[in-house]
Amino acid sequence: MVLNRRGVASLAILGAVLAAAFALACGSSDADRFEERWAELGIPEAEFVFLGEFASGEQESVRRELRVAQVVFAEHFGAVSSDFKVYVSTDLEMLNERLTQYGEYEYEYRCGGVAPRRAIFLALGECPEAQEYGPVLAHEYFHMLQYAAGTFSRPIGEVWWTVDGTAAYAQALFNDAQGRRTLAAWRQGKQLAWSAGLVEGPRWAYDYGFLATDWLVERAGAEAVLEFFRLGGHHAAFRSAFGMSPVTFQAMFGSYLAGVAPRYEWRVGGTVLDDDGAPVEGAHVSAVVRIEGEAWMAATGLTDPQGNFEFPAPGSGYRLAFWLQCPGAEDDVQWVRAGEWGEDGFVADADGTWDGLENGAEPFTDGGRDRTGMVIELSETQDSLIAKHCES
Repeated sequence: MVLNRRGVASLAILGAVLAAAFALACGSSDADRFEERWAELGIPEAEFVFLGEFASGEQESVRRELRVAQVVFAEHFGAVSSDFKVYVSTDLEMLNERLTQYGEYEYEYRCGGVAPRRAIFLALGECPEAQEYGPVLAHEYFHMLQYAAGTFSRPIGEVWWTVDGTAAYAQALFNDAQGRRTLAAWRQGKQLAWSAGLVEGPRWAYDYGFLATDWLVERAGAEAVLEFFRLGGHHAAFRSAFGMSPVTFQAMFGSYLAGVAPRYEWRVGGTVLDDDGAPVEGAHVSAVVRIEGEAWMAATGLTDPQGNFEFPAPGSGYRLAFWLQCPGAEDDVQWVRAGEWGEDGFVADADGTWDGLENGAEPFTDGGRDRTGMVIELSETQDSLIAKHCES
């Protein structure tokens, strides 16, 4: 598996890093079972084009991830396709040259995956989310099924989230099937993000869309998802596929979210100092909750010039994680994890990194309440942490 070849992380994907753990390796019997189920589908393998340099076995690993996605989605959604190409590259310049041939993307593609009609483009090694390329590939493959359903447009109005929201739901099924992360854990994590008000901007279609699709599948079944696209992907298609109008859905789903993921009524706040007593400005503070052993960001904020922060948070069951930004260009931001603060005080991070499964401070468990006015002292100065862990 290709890891991030530059070893950097950015604030833009920090939420994903907090929520993501490395994939659990499937046993040989599980891998064999997926291969047997894929053979039973009776379809040809999709055409792959590999660009750049790959480690031994890496190309076959990517192919295998797609076969697993084809099996899982065929069983859930009743559809399968191999009528597309998959471009996989460790060189963004080479990948962008191929992407321009499809004529649908005029911007420079930098990270992760993208899916113009009848093609998937997957970048490895240029960004941290490429560490888990299987889920990214599965997400883009679901877009191929949307295309194959006959109608793939960008819905407008109340249903505009359906393209990426349904693909995010499919990606969660892919993870669940392989023991990477359960659907229930993903649901709970996204509900935390909703409670914190973090579902906004570009994330709306993915996170709100996942929760909405999950709710609709519980009522209409998974096959209704692609039926929506077969029928045209518009308001009338929504009513026919899911048994309710978009307006009715909004009302019912809004009530559901208010019940399972109400906005936080509690606040957390304090002052962050280094071990010399100087305020730490610009530290990224995250309220972190563990779900099935993984850490999820449940709320977030930044310290001001005086080292102060305050934001809505869960009432209990969380700890605070602290990240410091390394000096560098805005498009290549690195972060150092200083440590966590919880019921037992501050616990420093030894290597300045985190894989999502690493244990830290004990969570606050003394009941739901505000936690403000805390004074949190890091184990070192800000300068020493940056000098120790940031790339020069």
